Amino acid sequence: MRHRKKTGRLARRTSWRKATLKSMAGDLITYQRIETTMAKARALRGFAEPLITLAKKSPGSVTARRQAYRKLCDRAAVKSLFDDLAPLYKDVNGGYTRILPLGNRKGDGAQMVVMELTKRTISDDDLLGVTKKARAKAKRKKKEAERPKEAAKGHAAPEVDIEKQEERAVEDVKKEQAKTEQKKVAKRGFFKRFQRKSMG
Repeated sequence: MRHRKKTGRLARRTSWRKATLKSMAGDLITYQRIETTMAKARALRGFAEPLITLAKKSPGSVTARRQAYRKLCDRAAVKSLFDDLAPLYKDVNGGYTRILPLGNRKGDGAQMVVMELTKRTISDDDLLGVTKKARAKAKRKKKEAERPKEAAKGHAAPEVDIEKQEERAVEDVKKEQAKTEQKKVAKRGFFKRFQRKSMG
């Protein structure tokens, strides 16, 4: 009997669910980082981590490759799994993936996450699609920030102490409040005088 075994169904029929997990596992192995929902990521963890364990325990076995191919149905993903990822996790006992929360999706409010491998062959810049020009620009900005202020070229505006700026802002606000209070008092006095004249 299947008592209390409703978890991990993903609101799909069996064949549909297997196809979803197969596709997501192939993408996770190929790209090493994917964006998905929390429910799918938890279901995928139980599907993908045993594949990494299989590749790690028997990296040269043809039988193990066939077993992995039977689950993934993607030759490139199986090759990447055995040749690239298995050596990285040689001394790691489980916990090959991590789930990082992103926030809720705008349409249906589903909790979105980034699921990634803990050890990767692809750099973070390549994963995020950062180009060589962007990397060079970031390096230049970092160097400019590290330079002393005297060496900076061109004329810069005189530096003003932040505390003084805050004090000036507070004084300005107080002056504005005093003006509005004076206006209110003047208006009240005018109306009082008017009432007295009309009554008398």
